[in-house]
Amino acid sequence: MWNKRNLFWIILFGGIFIIVCGLSWLELPSMANRFGFALPGQGGLPYRIAYANRTYTNLATCARAGWCQSPSSSTHPNPLCWKKEDIQQHGDWPLVRVGAIFTLLGSPYPLMAPQSTVSRKMTAFAIYLIFDATCYVPYELEGGP
Repeated sequence: MWNKRNLFWIILFGGIFIIVCGLSWLELPSMANRFGFALPGQGGLPYRIAYANRTYTNLATCARAGWCQSPSSSTHPNPLCWKKEDIQQHGDWPLVRVGAIFTLLGSPYPLMAPQSTVSRKMTAFAIYLIFDATCYVPYELEGGP
């Protein structure tokens, strides 16, 4: 049998738990951008990811935070989806898998880097996240080499 004091503590901690979970859910886009994980579904890619102790960014992605730059503000026609031909023109083909980006409640996205930089142990100026079979999302090195 529950006495009044036990019932009070259960309701208090239950309410605090619900508030913390609700606030965490609202902060998911900010957390995804800060820690470099993806949210499930369209528009869930973070703007910043880490590879080889370096930071790479794509300002057209922001994990649904709402402040992304529009694709028209970039020098490339579509900063969200490059084709194999675009990467070849950029001089980064072929690519090799160097890791993956964790997706909350979903499958991870493969992370690719140019084979030439990986084999020479050089800093890659761009890395690519494979969104689907024909779409590579470019992330560029933040700062300098």
